[in-house]
Amino acid sequence: MRIGVVVAAALVLVALVIFLQSRADPGPAPVAAPNEVQVSPEVTAKPGGTLEPGARNVARQFIGATLARINLAQAWDLATPELRAGVTRAEWLKGELPITPFPVRDLETSGFNVVASAPGKILLQVLLVPTDNSGYTATRFDLTLVRKGAQGPWKVSYFLPYAPPGIYAEPN
Repeated sequence: MRIGVVVAAALVLVALVIFLQSRADPGPAPVAAPNEVQVSPEVTAKPGGTLEPGARNVARQFIGATLARINLAQAWDLATPELRAGVTRAEWLKGELPITPFPVRDLETSGFNVVASAPGKILLQVLLVPTDNSGYTATRFDLTLVRKGAQGPWKVSYFLPYAPPGIYAEPN
């Protein structure tokens, strides 16, 4: 009789574990192999990489021009049509662009971290430190550089402050 109760209890426990595992949230589906980053449907980048001087120079020029709202004509030329979408050149030159101002202390010492790279595409994390007494805190920005062809000019296709996943999700 005791053996029957133990076996029945074990079966109930196994059934409960199986039920709970089948109800668990599996989380988001993987989008790329662990050693690859899906940049777009047609481009898969490898983690890391190098930031050639020309690409670094474009990133610095763009950041300095847009965040400080100086030389906005140069920033327009360094941005891709996708980044400029919805904004006319006249609006951009008046400072009405999709990038918020930020008082950068020194771009020469800002950290540029290559997250992933592929031919013609570099994903960067940029740590920007604000000027003293500005009321801002150091902020990480995500920036994507692209170019057409091996010798084409680098352009900025994405530039926004980092937002952790779910930060803009609706509350439950």
